[in-house]
Amino acid sequence: MKHTLYGVSVGPGDPELMTLKAVRVIEKCRVIAVPCTINDNSLALAIAEKNCRFEDKKILRLNFPMVREKNILEHNYNNIALEICRELEFNDVALLTIGDLSIYSTCSYISDKISRKGYNVELCAGVTSFCASACSAEISLAEKDRPFIVIPYNCENIAELLMLDGKKAVMKCRGHGAELFELLEKLHLIGVTSAVENCGMPTEKIYYGKDIIHANSYFTVYLVGDQVERSICF
Repeated sequence: MKHTLYGVSVGPGDPELMTLKAVRVIEKCRVIAVPCTINDNSLALAIAEKNCRFEDKKILRLNFPMVREKNILEHNYNNIALEICRELEFNDVALLTIGDLSIYSTCSYISDKISRKGYNVELCAGVTSFCASACSAEISLAEKDRPFIVIPYNCENIAELLMLDGKKAVMKCRGHGAELFELLEKLHLIGVTSAVENCGMPTEKIYYGKDIIHANSYFTVYLVGDQVERSICF
């Protein structure tokens, strides 16, 4: 019998946003793999612990380096994939990730590698950070035939994308909030921008307009209005 790796999305931070499927899959798996920081803390595990019991499970803590060098990342991902494969020889494994596994998730690289090694892989959808952030800020992301664009901060043509029709979510700023603020100000988009940091967590904060300069959490999503709103504000 081949065992299965389950990629389990646990949502952006609020434990109540975990899906029933995520809870069921975690409960059935003997081994739980969790991404950790250098001090072995895991936000994904902390979220899941509000809904699931882990006393009888093996916790596999995985350290993902916060670097951009492709060779270092590739070496790390290969080692993590091998570690999980060793567990899959005996048990199903649930690999937890915050938000949704299909949106800028490091865990998706691991699941792809394991799938190519011939193991069964199933992915469990979750609530995305930008959807949860929009609800917290009471903002609609897409209406009628208007587009919606998700932008990683480090993409080369971010200024062009911000000026396209439709609303945008800017993610993965990672300490570059001040630079993004300057760009939004240059493009006259500050008045239609909101920032939600630590969405769904006890430390959640929401900023509007020029106040977004105060958003400095690693987990911050910026929501930018479209050209229709811009023409009203300026």
